[in-house]
Amino acid sequence: MIKCIVIDDEQLAQEILVSHLEKIPNIEIVGVFNNAFDAMKVLRSNEINLVFCDIQMPDLDGVNFLKSLKNPPLFVFVTGDPSHAIEGYQLNVLDYILKPFGVDRLLQTIEKAQAYLNLEKGTKPELNFLIIKDRSNIIITPYDEVYSIKADKDYVWVETLEKTYHVWKKLMEMEESLVNAKQFIRVHKSYIINLDYAKQVEGNIIKMRGSLDDVPIGGQYKAELFKRLGLTGG
Repeated sequence: MIKCIVIDDEQLAQEILVSHLEKIPNIEIVGVFNNAFDAMKVLRSNEINLVFCDIQMPDLDGVNFLKSLKNPPLFVFVTGDPSHAIEGYQLNVLDYILKPFGVDRLLQTIEKAQAYLNLEKGTKPELNFLIIKDRSNIIITPYDEVYSIKADKDYVWVETLEKTYHVWKKLMEMEESLVNAKQFIRVHKSYIINLDYAKQVEGNIIKMRGSLDDVPIGGQYKAELFKRLGLTGG
């Protein structure tokens, strides 16, 4: 169940959004507000997963409201003004919905939110794809299209057949999310690879298939790698 709130100072806009949300399964509307200050009280005292917020509002607009939240839930701007789209992306909003919109457009947003929340709770065994949050987009990438993940401080580079993504997540978190994806293995303090793309092991280097870059093997990870390869030593 996704718990959400709606913030819009226009009564008709509130009613339309609520009407659409009520048609979508597994959505609980915790509150509907005409200003950000009242909504702020609810966010402090309830576990809210998703916020649908207008931008142009009196006293405190949607953009500054989001900026004021230290640890905001997933945020969706619902507005008739497209001029804030780039700023919204920079603030890492889940989606930017332009009025008027139908329930089909809203359903796309809910599916993004559900996919992201599932990932936050931990990847489920039945999943065979990786969820990548790329600015305002949720990218669903099959495991067999991801060949390596490289650490970059508090970020990782997720390298896929289609594109390389820079994701705000530590490598350890990625490793935990892939615990049920048996083709992935940590081979170095800075690398996770998809074994389906590994061609051969030469000393402390994994030669990857095709034109993919070689990957180093860290000493503490070598024994587990050889175990996964069905070998007895490294």
